[in-house]
Amino acid sequence: MVARGSSAHLLSAAALALTLAGALPALAAAPATSSKIDSENAPQTFTLTDTRKALSEAKPARPLPSARLGYELDSAFVPQVALSAVDRAALLARDEQDRQSGKVKGLRYGVGRPVSLSAADGAWYQVEGGYLWVAEVTSPEALGLRLHFADVRLPEGAELAVYGVDTAAVPAQRPAFEKATAGSSFGQPRIERRDGAAASSAAKAGAAGGFWTRTLPGERTRIEVFLPGDSRELPFTVDRLQHVYLDPLAGSNVSGSTGSVGDRWVKAAGPCHNDVTCFPDWQDTANAVGGIGTIGDDAIFCTGQLLNTQRSDFTPYFLTANHCLSSQGEAESTEFFWFYQTATCGGLPPRLDQVPTSAGASLVSTSPASDYTLMMVEGALPDGLSWAGWTGAVVRNGVPAAAIHHPNGDYKRISFGEKADGAVCGSNNLLRIAWTDGPTEPGSSGSGIFRDDNHQLFGQLFFGPSSCGNETYDCYGAFSSTYPRIRNLLREGSDDRQEQNDTCRKPRVVRTGNSTAIVRATDTDWYRINVPAHRTLRVTLEFANADGDIDLRLLGACNAGALAVSDSTTDREEVTFTNDGARAATYTWQVFLASDTRNDYTMRVAIE
Repeated sequence: MVARGSSAHLLSAAALALTLAGALPALAAAPATSSKIDSENAPQTFTLTDTRKALSEAKPARPLPSARLGYELDSAFVPQVALSAVDRAALLARDEQDRQSGKVKGLRYGVGRPVSLSAADGAWYQVEGGYLWVAEVTSPEALGLRLHFADVRLPEGAELAVYGVDTAAVPAQRPAFEKATAGSSFGQPRIERRDGAAASSAAKAGAAGGFWTRTLPGERTRIEVFLPGDSRELPFTVDRLQHVYLDPLAGSNVSGSTGSVGDRWVKAAGPCHNDVTCFPDWQDTANAVGGIGTIGDDAIFCTGQLLNTQRSDFTPYFLTANHCLSSQGEAESTEFFWFYQTATCGGLPPRLDQVPTSAGASLVSTSPASDYTLMMVEGALPDGLSWAGWTGAVVRNGVPAAAIHHPNGDYKRISFGEKADGAVCGSNNLLRIAWTDGPTEPGSSGSGIFRDDNHQLFGQLFFGPSSCGNETYDCYGAFSSTYPRIRNLLREGSDDRQEQNDTCRKPRVVRTGNSTAIVRATDTDWYRINVPAHRTLRVTLEFANADGDIDLRLLGACNAGALAVSDSTTDREEVTFTNDGARAATYTWQVFLASDTRNDYTMRVAIE
């Protein structure tokens, strides 16, 4: 039986036979289908590269609550909950033992640890408009931390910020690590944010009112929460953390030297791999591929890729392996690592804190039969990504192919081979790739196999014996078997019932009250309402800014200038306008994305 969270990279054919005989149950998220795909007329897409221009100039970063309130924190007086040290040498030794025995085939890079953090563990400071609570959590010698917040119930006007603390300089006045593009200057501290608002998306609060932060570099993490008014009741608990002891983004140098167990970094991928940047014809496809960290008991690293829809609408569908994750909770915990690749052929890869990330996803469909999981990324995407093309056809034997992946969690590599007879893989739902130049490794699981001629994906990595020095074969879940289960999803991304309200000339006429909607990069939303004389229109949007920055613009007429604009970086946008005329007038407003490709929002319309 495949261990949950493992990559099953070295799973034997005998073990696979047991799995296919029914060791893993069918999942409701992937309804069975008997649909056949005509190979001659199979649906297909090609790689889509995001070349859109941002709708607005880069916005200034939001300050931390303490900085906004003008309260300078002294690290020496911030209360701290410190855990005991982790035996990193023992963890690495156990990982190696499990790897060789075949018990665990995934790349474990973080270990789960219980933690108890309550109001009594921090300090309250009275500030303008309310109270500020501050505390720190330390897990000694961690390369990074992910904290789990439970029972989150932030009131209106509250602000929560979580960030790694640099012992040399606390980043109270530094800008947040918001979004980054492939050509940006990275290196700003990562700050996890939540704002109190009525709206709450799945990625913002989680199904049970909780969420995992992204990886915050270092062993020490600080939490700040501002509560308006007189309340000093902490609106969350912190009950668990992930102690990152192995950098999934390979801090080893490119010469391949191996650090000792006690060193900060250990050797990542083997020396036989091909740097994907050395193959410029594959650049667009490579930009669709990302590493993922997902949390069960511990943190596991795999690979996957964004998939294009037949409408090429930038819906953030992400394909990986079922054995990497298969539940909604695991999807919500997923952290996506983008552009972990060299800038030049053979160049130095970026560091962990230089890689743009997205946080959180929704499970869309999954099945162990062809070992796939399809998610929708909820967290905001960096600019410049690509969406991989695919084919629903059965690919014949002998077709040249390439895999782009993160071997052992290292920077992006490419392996070359050809489609071969798949009998050894044990199922018609699987296919085999015989390698000619480069293998895969744990951490590569879920990565796509692409046709060499048109770069269409036709499978994702399941298991196999290949490694440096043993560049033999690997088995992939066949996309021709997966496609009938997700064909409707891949036609186009979902939208709301307000459509079609895509232009100022064709807005949705609304009444006062609340509604929910989806805004997409290729499909902005327009609304209209009639406002009586001497009355004030108020339009309020609430959403998770971390899932995409939404802005709001109010117009009188389509060809006229804006009457009001709201373009903050908070979880709320609001415009008001008073009709000072002698008679009723019609006003139109636009809801659009200033960044990212998709987000949902709650809209409240009032006439006062």
